[in-house]
Amino acid sequence: MYDEEKARFTDAELHAFFDRLFPYGFANADVLAEIAPESWEQSPLLACFHPSLEQRYDEAVQLHRNVEKLSRAMRRKDGPEREPRPEPTRDEIRSEYRAEPVNVQEEVTELIGLCLWDVFSDNHDVTAADGCAVDIGSFRGAGAFLDEHLHRDQADRWREGDYLRFYMGTIWVSRRADLAPVYVMIFRRLRALGADWESHFPQLYLTELAPRDQGVEQSATYSVSESAAAELKAQKRRADTARMRADIDELNAQAREKALDQETPATVRAYRQVYGRDPRGWPPA
Repeated sequence: MYDEEKARFTDAELHAFFDRLFPYGFANADVLAEIAPESWEQSPLLACFHPSLEQRYDEAVQLHRNVEKLSRAMRRKDGPEREPRPEPTRDEIRSEYRAEPVNVQEEVTELIGLCLWDVFSDNHDVTAADGCAVDIGSFRGAGAFLDEHLHRDQADRWREGDYLRFYMGTIWVSRRADLAPVYVMIFRRLRALGADWESHFPQLYLTELAPRDQGVEQSATYSVSESAAAELKAQKRRADTARMRADIDELNAQAREKALDQETPATVRAYRQVYGRDPRGWPPA
């Protein structure tokens, strides 16, 4: 959520900035020394790509429950009641479970890219030492930039819009391990460059679209009754919008309160460890 008035790095400056952050790449020995000093194979972070059978089972059950909850919410009130599907069993997950070989280079690169998305995207702000915004793009744009940065010297391996590799960051792996060590490594490098980070708590917004006929001149067949009906319709629309805004504000307030009752996000904990204070934007107001 950068200030529109703030100067931004050009694409070339962005790539140069990331070259300074990671001069030898995302998965070089210098990165591993910080996030997995006893080797990647011995690191708790390995679980991000090699979850245990129990983790696979817990994730399958949680996904099943989320889908069932969504299905119930979407069911028409007057529609037929559906029998809930049975939850997956440990035996079912065990029958599908396969241990995969470890690929240090690929897995570390993946994890660093995902964590960088969490820091530089997701509505958060990174500001360079000179005050310029280090804006790598929107949610999809940030994913595309990170992948492009890794493959920019191999033009045939990257196509514009190839953002899925890092899109949405660590959303699928963040519960498998504590990612704070990775964020600490990223913030140490940002601080060494004089950069700073501002946290923004995610919230819902309401976008109101103007009706198609707004601003159109009255026709020659202007009718008082039609005008009154249109005004009543507009009043109802404004009232509905006001109620929706109030509901969304309430949901956002509840989400902020809930966040303060839960464990502090790993990004914020890591920032505190490196900078010795809370980032701007935390706690959410």
